[in-house]
Amino acid sequence: MESPLHPPRKRPSPTAAGPYPMVWVLLFTATGVAAARHATLPVAFMAIAFAAAVLMALVTLRRRIGEAYIAAALLLLGMMLPALRPQPAYGPESANRLHEAASERIRRLGLSPDAEALTLAMAAGDRTELTAERRAPYARTGTAHVLAVSGLHVGMVFLYVNLLLGGLALLHRGHLVRNAAAVVTIWLFAAAAGLSPGTIRAAVMFTALQLALATTSRYAGVNILAAAAFGMLLWRPAYLHHVGFRLSFLSVAAILLWGVPLCRRLRTPWRAANALLGTLVMSAVAAAATAPLVSYCFGQIPLLGTAVNPPVILLTYGVVGVSLLWMAMPLPPLSVVVRPALEGLLSLQNRLVEAAATLPYAAVDYRMTAEQAAALYLFFTIFTLVAYRPWRKNR
Repeated sequence: MESPLHPPRKRPSPTAAGPYPMVWVLLFTATGVAAARHATLPVAFMAIAFAAAVLMALVTLRRRIGEAYIAAALLLLGMMLPALRPQPAYGPESANRLHEAASERIRRLGLSPDAEALTLAMAAGDRTELTAERRAPYARTGTAHVLAVSGLHVGMVFLYVNLLLGGLALLHRGHLVRNAAAVVTIWLFAAAAGLSPGTIRAAVMFTALQLALATTSRYAGVNILAAAAFGMLLWRPAYLHHVGFRLSFLSVAAILLWGVPLCRRLRTPWRAANALLGTLVMSAVAAAATAPLVSYCFGQIPLLGTAVNPPVILLTYGVVGVSLLWMAMPLPPLSVVVRPALEGLLSLQNRLVEAAATLPYAAVDYRMTAEQAAALYLFFTIFTLVAYRPWRKNR
């Protein structure tokens, strides 16, 4: 029986967007960008149709048909973007002075050629000295992601800055200084690393995380990920056709939609066990999500990534941390400590990766067709929607 003191809870009206509106915004916009490769229409015609769709969406905003007009407007926007912003997927790295300065400081250390090439790639996003022979064992073991500055590396910067400046929270307005310094440092590192698609995505997401911590608000990871991709496509629609962009967003989406729920279900009373288990789960789901694309683009499916990634990531923390210290303070006396530390960490990392790469069945040499990869991603999508139903937690 209904009571005036306890009225029935009013259920929110269902919408197509659900709790993840930016996912749908990204989906229709990205579909438009992809369609523009195969269906070229006059920009003036698309602009008129876009304006009409926006107008109809505003008129019918509170009705279901309004969502259809919004979807049409986003699709047309995506189709217009390549013509409005005809840029390559990568801009010239030489225009970034911070990137050049970071590379120059690492070269000043006088590391061995192998260690210098790896340090430049892992800390400064400079892969010019990274040979195919050096990349091969990392690709075969599923650890090649440590050689490209992305979320892992930006996350290390985020962690280091917050730990170093944690004491500021005890001072008056100190938390504001810490949060501002963390955001600035994240973007300085992203610029020094060359502003690759993965680095930009990670910088946006960790900036949002820092702001969420500063305001004690909820961190909507899926929406922020989609918003980051949408903003990057607005700025440079050619990113959609860059394999680094796709791998970066696929791996993080898998971590958010598969890895986080799995870690919650498998949580134990022991913190150390949770940390190890979390690393294994995140590595496994990221490898599974990117395997079809990796196979389609590179003709190889790594099988040992889940086992090899935890120790390699641990060593990467050391390499990036020591490199950041040197890039921030390139003092000659400090090089006496930094040089042997990097040589030792990278030597151990190389031996570990090379040993794993020589194991039988470390990887399967198989190139999927576009149809096979698309079918697997369709299965992943259905699996996520049906099995995990992540949106229901927010209803």
